[in-house]
Parts: sequence; C-alpha cells; structure tokens
Amino acid sequence: MSSRSAAKKMRPVAKPAAHKPAHHKPLPKKKTKLAKVTRFPTAKVAKKPLGPAKKHPVQHPVRKHAPQLPPLTAPKQVQQPKQSLARSFYWSELRVGDDLPPLTKPAVDRVQIVRYAAAAGDFNRLHLDEPYAHQVGFPGLFAPGMLPMAFVGQLLSAWLRRGHVRKLSARFVKIVWPNDELTCRGRIAELRKEGGACYADVELWAENQKGELVLRGLATCELYESPAVGGGDGGGLLFALQNQAAAAPARKAGVSKSPPAKKR
Repeated sequence: MSSRSAAKKMRPVAKPAAHKPAHHKPLPKKKTKLAKVTRFPTAKVAKKPLGPAKKHPVQHPVRKHAPQLPPLTAPKQVQQPKQSLARSFYWSELRVGDDLPPLTKPAVDRVQIVRYAAAAGDFNRLHLDEPYAHQVGFPGLFAPGMLPMAFVGQLLSAWLRRGHVRKLSARFVKIVWPNDELTCRGRIAELRKEGGACYADVELWAENQKGELVLRGLATCELYESPAVGGGDGGGLLFALQNQAAAAPARKAGVSKSPPAKKR
C-alpha cells in the first residue's frame, strides 16, 4: 500500500451540513434625539427663620350705598291700646299708631339654626359649617334670614287670631348670630276699606339684644269690621263668612226631597 492511499483512509469524511432555517434580523430602531436641557446655576440664598404670623382683623364686606329705610310710623299712645290675645279684634277698634304686644324669643343657638335650615331646605354651608364660615371670612355660622321672618310671622298670627294675612314681605337688615336674643314688634300703619273688606297694614320689625334692627317688614291683614255691622256690604270678612253660611241651607232646601211615606 502506498503512502497516498493510507492518507486517504486516515482522513475523516466530512458530513454534509444540515440546512438551517434563515432567521429575519430585526430592523434597527431609530434613535430619537432628546432635547438638550439647559441647567441654570442655582443661587444659594441663606434661609432665615420665619417670624410669628401676624393676625389681621377680619374685615366683613360692607354694603355701599345701602338704601335708607323710611321711618316707622309714630306710635299713638293717646289711649291704652286694645290689644289682647284673649279675644278677636275688630277693624273699627283699631287706631293708626297702636302697637302690637311684643314677642321676645329665647337666645338663638346653633342647634336651632341647623334645624331651621334643614326644615326650610336651605343647605347653605354658611348656616351649617363653622370651619367653612371661618374660611370665607365670617366669625362663624349665622342664622338664615327667614328665621327672624318666621318669628315676626308668629307675632302677627298670635295677634290677628281669627283674621287672615293677605300679604307679608320683609327686608333683612342685619345678620343674626348665635346667642342673639330677638324681640319682635309691630305697629298699625294704615286702616282702609277695599271692595267691602276691611284691611289693616301692619309694620313689623325685629331687634336684637343691642337694640339693632335686624329685620323689617310689612303685612296686610283682613279683619272683621265690628260686632254690630256684619250683614251689610261693609262687613268685610264677617260679611263673606255669613253669606257662605246663608247660602248653604238654601242649596240644601232646593235639592231636598220629601221622605217616602211609611207603610203601615
């Protein structure tokens, strides 16, 4: 055997390479250019300790050019007023300038304010939330304006008794705060007849314990004219009530039928 044939036998036979699936190379990502941020040098400031906070007095908003209220009707004390809650009043007994018996209410507290606001559906936070009232700039929560108006209405209804309140209006002058004691007063301003009815215009107002006016209003009431005059055209409320009472039996008499005869 020659050396060439021996070398051929000694060489390893190379195996055919296996077919490898071709892999897709990922596309290179585009590099986004970031904006250069310029850094400014920071100045070194020495920190000083803060002093005590200064308390500034709370300044309440002042209404400019407030309309001036007309003066109240002068009282008429020529004779003792005939106001008495135990009997009904007649229009002929009243005099312009007579005072109504005053009504003094206990001190208004926060519980009463919250209960009235809830009953009236007035959920303003100034009447319910004490911290919010401080935040807005008020010394605290305060009563709704309708609360002193309700006190004035109580005075009027207790004095009027069997009459009718035809109109009631009021203007709020000053805020009512907790612990305020209100006194409600009234005075007859005008007496008149219209359409056969008798009316009395009554001025109403409420004052706090300092004598400051917090509310002022006006009411129109319809009353009986007199105990003697009730069947004429000038009977007012009494005339209307008597006409209704007289018309009821007449209607019943017109439609009534005779009862059937009883069988023996």
